[in-house]
Amino acid sequence: MSDHTHEHDAGQEHGGGDVARDELIREMARRLAETPVRDLLLQTLATFIDLAGVRLGYGPEGPVHRDLQQARLAIESVRALIGVAEAEIGVAQVKPFREPLAQLQMLYANEVDAAAAAAQQAPAAQEETQPDSGLWTPGGEAGGDGGPGLWTPGSN
Repeated sequence: MSDHTHEHDAGQEHGGGDVARDELIREMARRLAETPVRDLLLQTLATFIDLAGVRLGYGPEGPVHRDLQQARLAIESVRALIGVAEAEIGVAQVKPFREPLAQLQMLYANEVDAAAAAAQQAPAAQEETQPDSGLWTPGGEAGGDGGPGLWTPGSN
């Protein structure tokens, strides 16, 4: 009896889903082990860029999934990973991610400004201060300058 037949019989005893699930897990582990970290890092950057756009309300479903805190986290993750990627795999390989990051930062700043303006137009019972974005800005603390707290190219 071959190993495959034995596994198949064991799967029938314990439910066929267990064998299929175990095979899927092994296949995923194999693919992950064969994937260079460099490739995974670049794919992760692309994924966070897409996710930030969706969380800013610019995905295919529009503002349904808009969440500025989640967008900020995705943008900050891209910013941090770009630094790691540039140091490890080179500036040239990471350069294509710089422009989308800058665009996301600008979109985020615009969304925070719009949210603050909407809050100021709300009834007087609501707080009328601009929310602290919590994003790191060059030469300052996160959100420390009273602005949207998002560093954008040319803002120094």
